[in-house]
Amino acid sequence: MIARRALVGLLGLALVSGCSTPPTTPAPAVSVASSSREEGDLLASRGDYGGAVAKYRAALEATPNDVALRFALGSALSQLGRHAETTEQFRWVVQHGAPGQQEVVMARQWLAGPQRGSGAGTSSGRQAVTVSPAAGAGGQPASPGVGSIKGKTAWPGVDPDAKNVSLELRFSGDDPATTGQSYRLHIGLGRPYAMSDLPAGAYRVVGRSGGIKLWETKVVVGAGTETALDLTDANSAVAPKDFPPR
Repeated sequence: MIARRALVGLLGLALVSGCSTPPTTPAPAVSVASSSREEGDLLASRGDYGGAVAKYRAALEATPNDVALRFALGSALSQLGRHAETTEQFRWVVQHGAPGQQEVVMARQWLAGPQRGSGAGTSSGRQAVTVSPAAGAGGQPASPGVGSIKGKTAWPGVDPDAKNVSLELRFSGDDPATTGQSYRLHIGLGRPYAMSDLPAGAYRVVGRSGGIKLWETKVVVGAGTETALDLTDANSAVAPKDFPPR
């Protein structure tokens, strides 16, 4: 708290030097956090996880207690194979987030995942997730009417244990019950995925890898049920010859 107040004070002094009226100190911190967070999200969506980490850390200097921001940082770190730092951020999320909060659920799932040693080569052995709730949805506890989606991903010529081909899955609400719900998940192509505590209703699922849309489908999540959705070349929007993995 002392460090945060000091930062706000420094930002305020910088503005005072350019004008005669003292500014409201909280405003610069909010502006910095919002801008850096948005830039980090954009970089992460482009696969620049190193750049995203830098932006998320900059945003955290202004809002260190933001659970969703901590989760975004941990997710970007996981994509870089920085296991110890990822663990630190996800443990913070679990300890400080609300029970049932989407970020808390997924951070706990990651922490409970299989350990495959240490070092840069371990990132392909773990599921790295990034949840991006729509505005107003983040930080809210899950409602009782929730369900889950899980399934496998597979593509000809892709061995997830041999190489890591990044896959981004987006789950967007597609009916009145789920309007405004939006989640993003990053995994290695060829590995299973799971999304839990989703508000029941219809979702549009879009999967991209290397800028190519591999899947676009609709799925209905039932309250208290587990919905299976496998994503393979059999239900892909493109043919295997049009997406040779690299």
